[in-house]
Amino acid sequence: MFTFHHGFWTYFFTRRHPAVWQFVIGAMLPDYVYFIVLGLMAAQGRISLGEIPSLTPAIFLSYLPYYPWAVQTDLLGHSVVVWGVAFGLTLLPALRKAQPLVIGWGLHLFIDGITHAAYSNFFLYPLSMLTVESPVSYWEPEYFGREFRTVNGALITLAVLYLAYQWWKNKYRR
Repeated sequence: MFTFHHGFWTYFFTRRHPAVWQFVIGAMLPDYVYFIVLGLMAAQGRISLGEIPSLTPAIFLSYLPYYPWAVQTDLLGHSVVVWGVAFGLTLLPALRKAQPLVIGWGLHLFIDGITHAAYSNFFLYPLSMLTVESPVSYWEPEYFGREFRTVNGALITLAVLYLAYQWWKNKYRR
């Protein structure tokens, strides 16, 4: 799923929770490295700013070998092992306030697990390079990418309309 979609859906389902923004930040956390890489690619002249909106995941991934540190960061950020350690640490009283952030991160890993096919994550890294490939991909046409984008886009549209209606209703109720 695209990074901002992770954030949107997490916001939609946690919007009434006092820690909503921690959940949202955590849900996008494993992909922040990609924004840094995009900035570096633009600064180094590998791509122009105008090319960013049309950059497909496949083309973007082809640039990652230029940034081995980003690949390592991605592997760590998408690891259930690393996430499990982080979640375990949030059970300590001193780190309990970070729990919504780590839960959001876990939601990201779960959603990636069901929406990544050929480019699935190494979820047991660094213990294993095992992957579980979903039959559905959020962007690969051969794994129902078009259908997923259509359904996800329609649901996002409905959710935005619902949020707008709720906002409008509450605004004029007062």
